[in-house]
Amino acid sequence: RMIEIKFDCDRKFETLKVKNFVENSIDLILEMLKNGSEEVYVSVFLTNNEEIKKINLKYRKINKPTNVLSFPQNEKRMISNVENCLVLGDIVISLEKILSEASEQKKNFFEHLLHMIVHSALHLYGFDHTNKKNSIMMEAKEKDIMRKIQQGL
Repeated sequence: RMIEIKFDCDRKFETLKVKNFVENSIDLILEMLKNGSEEVYVSVFLTNNEEIKKINLKYRKINKPTNVLSFPQNEKRMISNVENCLVLGDIVISLEKILSEASEQKKNFFEHLLHMIVHSALHLYGFDHTNKKNSIMMEAKEKDIMRKIQQGL
């Protein structure tokens, strides 16, 4: 599995701790969701409200910050000399938004971050919440993955 993380956030986050947490979480999620031994690539952009707002406006025509955005690609390409690598897609996370939501909802920052990572990874695998049935399926899968990860931590 190849996970590329770009960190661009002006808030005072423990960059290395957050990057490692995100990378380890995605690694565990990909391991749980993998189909076969195919090499998988995911990119993650950790940013702030201002940047995610721009991306949200550009791609979704919504002019406000959000916690996470997922851009599924699911196409095979050659990356770093790995042939037929499955490029799952890109995840954009506003650490600033995650922090404020965690505070508002009285949740632990890393727990809320994990939830958003799981949520966005599932979008890359084609899960969605466009209707009640899909929402129920996605939520059940989220809870299952989070429980497994938290038991392993």
